[in-house]
Amino acid sequence: MVGARRRTSRRSLRRALISSALAAAATLALAPGAWAHGGDGETKEGYVLVQQALGYLAHDGASGSDAAMEKVDDALATTDQEGVDVALVQQADDALKAGDVGAAQDLLQKSIAAAVSSLKPAVGEDTGTSTVPSDLPGRGPLTRLDWALLAISALIAAIGAGLAVRLRPEDTIRALRARLGESARLTDQAQEVGLR
Repeated sequence: MVGARRRTSRRSLRRALISSALAAAATLALAPGAWAHGGDGETKEGYVLVQQALGYLAHDGASGSDAAMEKVDDALATTDQEGVDVALVQQADDALKAGDVGAAQDLLQKSIAAAVSSLKPAVGEDTGTSTVPSDLPGRGPLTRLDWALLAISALIAAIGAGLAVRLRPEDTIRALRARLGESARLTDQAQEVGLR
């Protein structure tokens, strides 16, 4: 009898695991992918493309010239070239193709100098300023209400611990399992004797 119960519980456990796995697989299979960007992820602004090319050159130097050249070509091909001196970008492209990274970097910086100079300067607590905000005021000492709430919380915790100790069951889980196992064994023996 006990063996049959164990087999039944194992079967139901197996069925539950299999159905959970199938449900998870179906959910993952049917869920559409999420895109973190709109479209192909490439910007079409010439100003931003020139900045990206400058970033490759500043970070990677000569080894970043291929990626920078790609961004420069994109900046020349785009229709949104506001804030960019296209003639200087073309010269920077020629310098990159000739392998002169320093000249290309200078030309790219000059090509967006007018746009950069028209930007508003950072003020106040914006990044890059030397303005330090004043310190936030401290909380101060505990008030009477704070002390009262703290005391009530400690009292409730002590009452809960006391009730947990006072109302705990007399038998441990191990003792209950042993008693149930003995009872099941006696039942099985009684059934076998009754069948003879």
